[in-house]
Amino acid sequence: MVDIQLPDIIIEDFRQMLDEGDKHQFNVGDFIVVILEEFPTFPRAEIIKQLADRTGSDRSTLRDRHNMAQFFPPAVRREFDMLTYSQLRACKSAGDQWREYAEWAMDNMPAPVAVIRARVKNNGDDQPHWINRWDRVVELARLLVNDIDAPSIVRKSSQVVLAGDENVKARGYG
Repeated sequence: MVDIQLPDIIIEDFRQMLDEGDKHQFNVGDFIVVILEEFPTFPRAEIIKQLADRTGSDRSTLRDRHNMAQFFPPAVRREFDMLTYSQLRACKSAGDQWREYAEWAMDNMPAPVAVIRARVKNNGDDQPHWINRWDRVVELARLLVNDIDAPSIVRKSSQVVLAGDENVKARGYG
């Protein structure tokens, strides 16, 4: 185990930044980038752990903020300044094609995050809303089929839904 301790001033500065609210997600990520540069021998995981543990933050949130700040450097953020942190995160899920989705989102403002994610998932195509709704129904049916506390009629109905899902997919929908 690595025995390191970040200075209290870093923790306090970070705590104040966290208190500024969700609109400063990139500031948090940039702060972590700077700390990692200032303490290059400290493992990233340990720095994230200390920042989280000593400020009451969630480690996965801090990792996300750091990853986003690295993925979208300040110059790129300025280029896409109309997009929110969440919209950019949705674009990032496209990997190397993220810019295509960011440009689409800027041209189609307001671009809901769910719409950006659906376009990424469908390789740039819009997906009919019923497909997402159907997918949720199928997921619930999968859970209910194996739920021993559910009444028999509910489990049987769920089996019908799952069989129907095979027909939907066989016909090329979804």
